[in-house]
Amino acid sequence: MKKILTFSASVLLLLFLFACSLSDVKKAIGSPTIALKSMAIESIDLEGITFKSDYTITNPYPVAFSIQEVAADVIYESKTFTSLKSSNGVSVASLGSKTNSFTFKVPYDTILNYAKSTSGKTSLPFTLKGSASLDLSKLSLGSLSLPFTKEFSVPVFKPSFSISDVTVERPTLESLKTAFQNSGFNVIKAASLAAAVIAGKSISETDLAKINLNMGLKFNLNVANAGGAPWKFLVNSCSLNNSKGALANVNPVGSNSITSASGTIPMAATLNTANAAGFIVQLLTKSGENPKFVLDSGLSFTELNYAPNLPLAYSKEIPLKSIK
Repeated sequence: MKKILTFSASVLLLLFLFACSLSDVKKAIGSPTIALKSMAIESIDLEGITFKSDYTITNPYPVAFSIQEVAADVIYESKTFTSLKSSNGVSVASLGSKTNSFTFKVPYDTILNYAKSTSGKTSLPFTLKGSASLDLSKLSLGSLSLPFTKEFSVPVFKPSFSISDVTVERPTLESLKTAFQNSGFNVIKAASLAAAVIAGKSISETDLAKINLNMGLKFNLNVANAGGAPWKFLVNSCSLNNSKGALANVNPVGSNSITSASGTIPMAATLNTANAAGFIVQLLTKSGENPKFVLDSGLSFTELNYAPNLPLAYSKEIPLKSIK
């Protein structure tokens, strides 16, 4: 019985909609609405910042309608930085809602260029302004435009990375001699192999793998922010890789974070002759495939509560010939 009453009420409401003008309908049961959620930084890379904003369109009618278009301009100081369009033909169910999103990228160079005239501001005020065009023809109500505006801040920021002072730390000559002798080499052969390692000369990977010694690889990770936005840089994880996969884990020596405009984080990797003999030979002879430093880091902007610990990846090939 309840279902029959509900169906009858819907039919009556439909008849009312078809018989009334859009203004009458608005007065009687309201109008579709659009709501924008807070703007968020979806991702960052070495080129720029990608922003995302979700929006929800709500349908108060017992009949579905379609979204003809949602269009918006991203505005800075009354000038359009970029224009966006989405959602053509998307349907919003009767008495339901539909959520979609805008995404757009602001390059770092654009941010820094805008910031030149801001006298040291650490963020820039942008505006997302547009409207949603709805097709209400199924209700004989024509079309409807729902305007929206959202203000958000863009940090004045541009990250950069570099690697310097890559050095291999070799064991002492005596410790190498002892290790080779303990692995079965005679005194003369052990001394010859140890001297070759110290001098960086070619040595058999098989011979090196027979001993159990650690060698260190150290370098500096230099991090800088070209903009003035307060930030926190955090090393999450990093490694040395080649085309076959991971060669060694790399760890910060001391603090793994930077909060100043620029700074250096010393990094170190421990290489064991038993399981990294091939790579150690490459380091000693400075020949073969260059290793690649791969970094996963996180960035936070302390003035923006919508941008915590954003992931930022960086990779850099280290030329073997540059290693000391």
